[in-house]
Amino acid sequence: MTSDQKQLKWTTPRVHRRFILDLRVTVRGTETLHGRTKDISEGGMGATIPGNLTLGQIVEIQLPLPNLDEPLIFTAELRYRQGFQYGFKFLHPTASQRETIRRITRELPFAP
Repeated sequence: MTSDQKQLKWTTPRVHRRFILDLRVTVRGTETLHGRTKDISEGGMGATIPGNLTLGQIVEIQLPLPNLDEPLIFTAELRYRQGFQYGFKFLHPTASQRETIRRITRELPFAP
């Protein structure tokens, strides 16, 4: 069984509300990949990334946001994968990072 087939079915509700967000994102793991965000929450984000990442892999995510001089940089764990659709859980986001996400998502629509 591959790691993609070992993916767990989610049986508990999400901790954080997700918001639709479409921005360029850089993911650095064993290689550097570029893609687009699909959604974001205080706890993580979904993205479309043409590349090969492994479930459980720890990566660095660089997310340039409008009106910020520097991108937000997170350490994240890859928790979901279906084709080029990926779901990342932020590992230990700072209070400042969580507040920035809350601020930028105030006017965004909820993700399905």
